Amino acid sequence: MTMGMYIKHLREEMKLSQEELGKRLNPPVNRAAVNKWETGQVENIKRNHIQQLAKIFGVSPCELMCFDDRFDSPKIAEETKALELVQKHFGKEAVQMLHMFQELNKAGKTKALEDLDDLTQLPKYTEMEDWKKESKNA
Repeated sequence: MTMGMYIKHLREEMKLSQEELGKRLNPPVNRAAVNKWETGQVENIKRNHIQQLAKIFGVSPCELMCFDDRFDSPKIAEETKALELVQKHFGKEAVQMLHMFQELNKAGKTKALEDLDDLTQLPKYTEMEDWKKESKNA
């Protein structure tokens, strides 16, 4: 993955437009400049912008510049495709849950699954209950 692709990936994760990202920098840059970074038309991004971008995204400058083997392009592409499929079929909330679930340790994951199991036993929190309410209002 190129640095530009990674900038785009991180920007989209934060739900920022190219213009919004550019305005957060000092000195600010326009949407076209951010677009050129993301598409690889400009590879020599100013050092101060790299540092600011890394801070905005919560990553190290080395990570942003793709000097970290953990950010292998095929792996990220595969994970991105999987998350897009999850979102398409189950919604943004499912993707959000996966991100949160991934941050938990083993005990936290066990507890989260137990709590979800409990919630699915309560009609108030199930899709069937929502369906009943909708059909009454129709």
